[in-house]
Parts: sequence; structure tokens; C-alpha cells
Amino acid sequence: MEKIHILTDSSADIPQALVEAHGIEIVPITLTHEGRTFREYYDITPEEYWKLLEDSREIPATAMVTPTIFLDSYRRAAERGCTHLLAVLINGAGSGTYQAACLARDMFRDEAGTDMRIEVLDSATYTYIYGHIVVFAAEMREQGESFDAILSVVKSRLNRVEAFLGVYSLKHLKKSGRISGGAAFVGEALGLKPLSHVYGGAVTVCDKVRGEKALVPGLIRNVSHRVQQPDKQTALLLYGDVPAARIDELEKRLRTEIGFKDVVRSPIGPSVITNTGPQALAVAYYGAPRA
Repeated sequence: MEKIHILTDSSADIPQALVEAHGIEIVPITLTHEGRTFREYYDITPEEYWKLLEDSREIPATAMVTPTIFLDSYRRAAERGCTHLLAVLINGAGSGTYQAACLARDMFRDEAGTDMRIEVLDSATYTYIYGHIVVFAAEMREQGESFDAILSVVKSRLNRVEAFLGVYSLKHLKKSGRISGGAAFVGEALGLKPLSHVYGGAVTVCDKVRGEKALVPGLIRNVSHRVQQPDKQTALLLYGDVPAARIDELEKRLRTEIGFKDVVRSPIGPSVITNTGPQALAVAYYGAPRA
């Protein structure tokens, strides 16, 4: 009989209640700020981190999960008699965490053999965009689905999930070096707000809107062009330190203008918000499968 262990990293931004309800292991990405090191998920809430980031003059440094941490996790799972282990992790193009998990898998096989099957998946995305798929995998496990069935569904969903992200301020993009000071100055002067497509392992600026009031309509416009059968799926509304009125507006328009069956809100955690800045808003959904 299969005994399946499911783990992910803290960047998945899975709410604690769901982690505990479904028995998901969270391995922490660490952040260092002004000499203080803390573990995402365990030591600081998203809301606390948004305030820290807004008040800080420097960008905190993030560190990937090490192979040792993954190896210890694999060993504990084997000791509990697990026959299968599924790890779904932060975009490998943006973090070394995925490679660390693969290295640990090979190390585990060298010392313990292949009695426990380990599958490590690169989500090719960030935050609850893949976190909600991990939760779905855990629900399938509880329903008695086989490991191969779970793996197939997770791969299919990762191949179709995508998102659009908007930021209200260019300050943190400038501070982190993702845009130049000159570009930030011009953008702020013109009131431009960039929209990025989170797709296939890349985050690409695909649109710009002028003025804060135009950001939500810009998200709606871009999502509506790519979403598949919204009436049969739940949109993920991902947010940082954004006024509640803007979040409410976005949810209402996702329901009424695009016609999503449901909308679930989720705060964006430290390792992702470090790069976008706290004033971020995004929508994740399922589009067409990637080739």
C-alpha cells in the first residue's frame, strides 16, 4: 500500500490552516535583513514582512533551501515508512532550491536505495500559484488516489497555470535592480504601472497602464484574453500591502466581467514580495497547456 509524503517550500505561501489540515511539509526559505535571519512561514507573517520591507532602506537577502535540509526530510519520510515522496518547488529559473532538492534526491538514493520513490517537480512559478496545486495533491492523497494519478494531475496543472502581476510602485523594483533608476524616474513621473505575465518559468513585462485606477482594469483585460473556461475554475487573487478597496474591486470584476466560478484570496509571502515590492496585486488562473 502506498504511503505518500508531500512537501513544498515556503514560497508556495500555503496558509497554515491548510498545511496542518492536509499534512504538508514546508521547508523554509531563509531571509536575512540587517543581521537578522528568519525563516519564511515559520518566523514572520506576510503582513509583518510587508511593513518591514516598506520601512527598510535595503533589500533583504533570500537564501535557497539547502540539499541538507531536503536530505533530512527524505530520511524522515523513509523512517515513517513512506513509499513515495512528491516535492513541488519554487521556479528553478529563479532559485537554486529545485536543484538542491534534486541533488538531495540523488544523495538519498546513494545511501538508501530506491525503495522510496522521490519525484521532484519544478513548478516554474511562484507563491500560491503553485501552492494551491500542492494543496490539491494533498486532497487527492486523502481521497485515496494513487501516486501516479496525483503526479499526472499536478504536472498537468503546472503546465496550464499562469498569472498576471501588477505593481503600484516602482520603488522596490528600482531598489532591487530590476529596473534602472532612470526608468523608475520616468515611470513614476508618467504614472506608469507595469503588468507582468508569469508564465513558463519567466516573468515578463507585457503591458503598462497609466495611473493607479487603471491597474485593476489592466489585469482584468489581460486575464480575459488568456483564461480558459473561467466559469469552471477558481481564480487566485494574490495581494500584498494594497488597500482593501482595490482588492474588493478586483474580486468583483473577476466574478462579474470574466465569470470565474469562484475567487480565492491569498497574501503574497516574503520571498516573492521581496522582488515585487509590497504594493503588488496579481491574478492566477488556468490557461491553455504549454507546448
